[in-house]
Amino acid sequence: MSIQETGWLGEMRAAAYARRQGMRVVARRFRAKNGEIDLIAQSGTTLVFIEVKNRPHGGIGEGARAVNADKQRHVRAAARLYLQAHPWQGDVRFDVIEISAAGLRHIKNAF
Repeated sequence: MSIQETGWLGEMRAAAYARRQGMRVVARRFRAKNGEIDLIAQSGTTLVFIEVKNRPHGGIGEGARAVNADKQRHVRAAARLYLQAHPWQGDVRFDVIEISAAGLRHIKNAF
């Protein structure tokens, strides 16, 4: 399986998880000049920008560690552009959903 397929499958699993948690997925793979956001979901009055890391053969924490300061900067920049195009009056949150051999871990307010 290619890296792209692994990522896509992880995003699909993360989106299904988000829906089970009561979130409404409003966008997938939002691309901006400075970065990409894997999932954007609404949870009540909060807009959640979600970075998905699928490490099917990795351990707990491996995916989350990949969301380093540089990656966070790119996600924030893309989120600013999304919010310019889609004004939002509620709260905003940045989460990480990590998928590993151990299962799925949702880290709210990850950065």
